Amino acid sequence: MGCQVSVCIICCNEKQVITTCLNSVAWCGDIIIVDSGSTDGTVETAAAHATQPRIIRQQWLGYAAQRDFAIKQCRNDWVLALDADEECSPELAEQISALSEASIVDVAMFSIPRRNYIARRYVRCWSPDYQTRLLHKNRMAIVGNFVPEKRVALPGFRTAELTGPLLHNRLTDFKPSDFNDGPRMQEHAELLAQGLAGKGQKANWLNLIFRPALTFLKYYILRGGFLQGRFGLVIAYKTTIGVMLKYSVLYGKQQFEQASNNAPTE
Repeated sequence: MGCQVSVCIICCNEKQVITTCLNSVAWCGDIIIVDSGSTDGTVETAAAHATQPRIIRQQWLGYAAQRDFAIKQCRNDWVLALDADEECSPELAEQISALSEASIVDVAMFSIPRRNYIARRYVRCWSPDYQTRLLHKNRMAIVGNFVPEKRVALPGFRTAELTGPLLHNRLTDFKPSDFNDGPRMQEHAELLAQGLAGKGQKANWLNLIFRPALTFLKYYILRGGFLQGRFGLVIAYKTTIGVMLKYSVLYGKQQFEQASNNAPTE
């Protein structure tokens, strides 16, 4: 391997998938698992794995902060950051192994396509779903507490691309929460609305009415969701609901702030 790479995995109650994740990064000599309070045997399963990962217990800090904490625990400057339900594909592992530090001296991070699965079916309309997950920890920074996490290259460095995919949720059995996860969708909607507010965006009539409709058209028609029949239709619905929720939360936030600013003072 031209450049030394660590792998960090953040998880909580992921016993069913942690072994598959670790198997996919068995090529790496420095693997760190940051667990935020598993009670299902995740830690014990990981500790018994042949890769012998270092396990660190850290209470949940938030998406961005937890990932940042995990990255900082790695011994190497280059870090592949994974969730427990993700895998490094053989193609991606081969590409990472072929990297030489001399050829990427100006690179802060790599954008990697992610292949998503639900109930063991590939979700066509969510691809290529690029994720910046191969990172040089001294050349980039994680900013804010957004979902997905926002990473920026430091001045003088750039973002490059790899074509080997991450595999997300590939072997997980059907779960109702894959199609209707109220608590998680609520949490994501709040964080996404916070991000929109930070960018100065408003929940105006156009966004409230047309954003969801355009989202459905994008994922069901333009990205080929219709090619997967009813499955693609349901995924387009799910994606559209997420957009509706984030703009609804943004609207509520704006209304509260407006009411607070207009409140009479004593």
